[in-house]
Amino acid sequence: SYLPAIKFMTPGACNTLLFFGGYDSYMEEMMKMMNYLIGINYNIIVFDGPGQGTALKNGLKFIHNWEKPVSTVIDYFKLDRVSILGASWGGYLAMRAAAFEKRIDKVIAFNIFYSGLDALKMRMPDNIWNKLTTLLATNEADKINTMFKQMMATSIDLNWKVKKGMENTGEKTPFNLLKNFEKHTMAGIGQFINQEVLLLAGEDDQYVPIGRLPQIESELCNAASITSVVFTKKTGGEQHCQAGHRHLAFDEIKRFLRHNF
Repeated sequence: SYLPAIKFMTPGACNTLLFFGGYDSYMEEMMKMMNYLIGINYNIIVFDGPGQGTALKNGLKFIHNWEKPVSTVIDYFKLDRVSILGASWGGYLAMRAAAFEKRIDKVIAFNIFYSGLDALKMRMPDNIWNKLTTLLATNEADKINTMFKQMMATSIDLNWKVKKGMENTGEKTPFNLLKNFEKHTMAGIGQFINQEVLLLAGEDDQYVPIGRLPQIESELCNAASITSVVFTKKTGGEQHCQAGHRHLAFDEIKRFLRHNF
């Protein structure tokens, strides 16, 4: 199979930015955001990784070790140094890639994304989530699958998340999907990220708890620099990936890329 990609050229640019999405993205969706990035000294490569867009249609399933597709793109375009920008779940994927691919010099989480399980947890009652994590730790597959069947029957949101996850990953049951999602975590990799980092966060993000921000900052103990921006109801952009105020996020992204040039 192959990873579809498109390269946007900026006359005279001597830097390259890789841009990708997350859980339910298509590179065409990312391409629509290119107008926000006009004026930076970067050529931009937008691509679908495994489990995304056309790559998924071609049979490549979603993976947690995102350094693999990023390294493939870097090799294909014969690049020595790149910056990376990951949107939504791509905020985790970008961090993972930066931890293990050292041709990356700058990494942008648009927005922060610590754990794949956070996206399921955010709209669940604590007692239900606590029960699920206990069952998951002891590999109670049948009980977890039964719980999800019942919850999915009454929650359009959860039904979509699980079915989309199965499509992305190729997993056949909610239990196996949760086990897969456990691999998508920043736990244990923050220390390996030594690049310049931009962390964007919305205080009312419906997929990522804002409390993850200080945790991520503390785990990035070897980062060359950390710039964090929190968007609030007052500033606008408090939702996931600054929905409705996308320009605010890209203003910060451009400021970061220009400042660190």
